[in-house]
Amino acid sequence: MKLRECETMTAVRYEGLIFMTNNLIKFLSCSILVGTLSASAQVTITPLTSFGVNGWDAPGANAYLTTGTTERSLTFADGDVFLTSRASGNSIVALNATTGAVIGTLNTTGISGGTFAIDAVAAGADGALYIANLTTSAASPLKIYEYANPLSLTTAPTLVYSGNPIIGTRFGDDLAAIGSGSSTMLVAGSGAGSSGYELINPTLGTATAVSFTGSPPTAGDFRLGVTFTDSSHVLGTQGTITRYSSFSGSTGTLLASPALNSVAERPVSYVTINGHNYMAAMSTGDNHISIYDMTDPTTPVFLGSAIATTGTLTANSNGTGGVAWGNIVVNGDGSATADVYGLSTADGISAFQITIPAPVPEPATLSLFALGGLATVIFGKKIGGK
Repeated sequence: MKLRECETMTAVRYEGLIFMTNNLIKFLSCSILVGTLSASAQVTITPLTSFGVNGWDAPGANAYLTTGTTERSLTFADGDVFLTSRASGNSIVALNATTGAVIGTLNTTGISGGTFAIDAVAAGADGALYIANLTTSAASPLKIYEYANPLSLTTAPTLVYSGNPIIGTRFGDDLAAIGSGSSTMLVAGSGAGSSGYELINPTLGTATAVSFTGSPPTAGDFRLGVTFTDSSHVLGTQGTITRYSSFSGSTGTLLASPALNSVAERPVSYVTINGHNYMAAMSTGDNHISIYDMTDPTTPVFLGSAIATTGTLTANSNGTGGVAWGNIVVNGDGSATADVYGLSTADGISAFQITIPAPVPEPATLSLFALGGLATVIFGKKIGGK
């Protein structure tokens, strides 16, 4: 069914009971097509021009952004952006979410161990900040630290987890959080040696190694990008393809392996806005951000992408970085705006504003509306007749 055919059919006049079944089906198909087009074609993605220079906090903008491999992750909490950096020692930097200006650095007293003592960062729904080290050996445990109130820059963090239940694998390249308070759960994707991920309960200080039977997923498939879609499903990637999974205890089930719009989209972050689900993905290749409709997580629908960086950039050879949803505003008419921040190692931070239109009726609703209109025509007289 083509859109032009739909336009033609809506202009046809019918009289009495002359409808044929195929015409009814075509008319209903038109309503579904038009509804689908309206629902996905209006999202816009533009650089957040107040942030840095036209949406880009470039390397060299401050002492914590470099062209090296020292910046690996970022998140958003309590109205600010938080960046992990090793450029000037082990640092967790608070940045103004509107401008990108440095607010200050958190107290890192007591953080130690690992290949890098500070690597990935995630935020709970209550604003608590969680920091993971990078470990590449069973001799060096994965450590998770918590800042219950990250805006208190002088307060040292609390060690909430130390361990390595999947022996000999790599952890700390990515980290995601869901929930708040005692219901907070963290996930860290495994590197070489395991195809799964580790679930951490920071309140209890315990972890569960989630593993899969068979292949895919393959080793490291959740290593460079990971996000919860809800409290029993995790989506992750190391590039090229994503793995969408469910978990129960230590048992993981692969549900789908959808490809994203670019093979270099690795850091991912999931959000619900006005009852609708979206995912942002950051490219560690050319630094673009992509937005997906996640109504069906097994089939992400690409809504668009944008780039804030310019010129020739340093290659991100590690494929590391981070992406985070920021301030979200839902308007009275149901439309919304949301800020998204993306970090690609060696290339600084890009910031974008996503504009989402007011919801349109679901295709099923539109079909019922069309059916009601058809019934009126069938049992009435010619449209426009007397």
